[in-house]
Amino acid sequence: MNYDDDSGVRRLLPLFGGLIVVLAWFGLWWDVGVARGVMPLALQALPRGSEIGNLGAAVMPIFGVMVVALVLLHVVRRQRKIAAELSIRDAELKDCRERLRRYVADLERVSDVAAHDLQEPLRRMVAYAQLLEHHDRGGLDDEAKLYVSYVVDGARRMKALVSGLRAFVSVDSQPLVRETGSATTAMMVARQRLGDSLATANVALVVDPLPNVAVDQGALVEIFVQLLDNAVRFHSANRRPVVHVSAALEGKVVRFFIRDNGIGIEASRVARMFEIFYRPHGAGISSGSGIGMGLAVVRRLVERQGGVIGVESEVDKGSTFSFTLPVEPIDAEGHSNPGREANAA
Repeated sequence: MNYDDDSGVRRLLPLFGGLIVVLAWFGLWWDVGVARGVMPLALQALPRGSEIGNLGAAVMPIFGVMVVALVLLHVVRRQRKIAAELSIRDAELKDCRERLRRYVADLERVSDVAAHDLQEPLRRMVAYAQLLEHHDRGGLDDEAKLYVSYVVDGARRMKALVSGLRAFVSVDSQPLVRETGSATTAMMVARQRLGDSLATANVALVVDPLPNVAVDQGALVEIFVQLLDNAVRFHSANRRPVVHVSAALEGKVVRFFIRDNGIGIEASRVARMFEIFYRPHGAGISSGSGIGMGLAVVRRLVERQGGVIGVESEVDKGSTFSFTLPVEPIDAEGHSNPGREANAA
């Protein structure tokens, strides 16, 4: 929007008004005779200087006041114009917000239906496909067995997609209960949940002492689970997987770091790491390459706690995920209770 259509006039009016006021004061100065002691020769050439001063003193202030009034009138008119434009924009913004609210509500309903109502038919599909796969295997030729395996894998993947969508949608629907708790305890719970995966991949998990944080403890456990699971999925086949979890105090927040020595991520793909359904490694890297929901869920969980999350990575060297969470409030003695050390190899 351009409000500077008459910017030239707006700039000239104050200058003209100031010039009139200066002339008026010059008339008064002339009239009181101050100039008689300074410019006697000029006064001799202008014997009616006093009359000129009287005229200037009488007329010039009037012109000055008129110009100032015009400037003020111009300002008031522009303010009213801007107020009218802002009122229109405010009405448009309210309408956009309402449409956005309805749109988001519709999306939530659609995703909720997809996440819940598709569970039962998918469960049946997987069950019957597995029955077909194991029933009378001797009566199926190799091509038929291959087709059945495709059906089973596709059904399982679709079930995983629906489950991931359900987890993504449920982040904001769950009540947010912030309480001060040990991040080390949350990490220990996450490690227990991933015990089989960690053991199968022979992961060396090293956890430094972690501080207390004032967040939803269930959400913190889920954040750790997803990030650890991501490190396990994309470990390098050329070396033993090592995952190092640490934290550092940064003002009023704690920044957590989860470093791994996995396969890493290409620099061109890092910016999209937390997009829903995005898989930086593609679908063919392994059977456990995921569906692109875990990191999207982590981002929503972290942001809901008031934090931010990011990642740095280098191909064939590993990745470092970092996220911030509010630090535990300082107690009456002026210190917080640090977490306990938990190390596992």
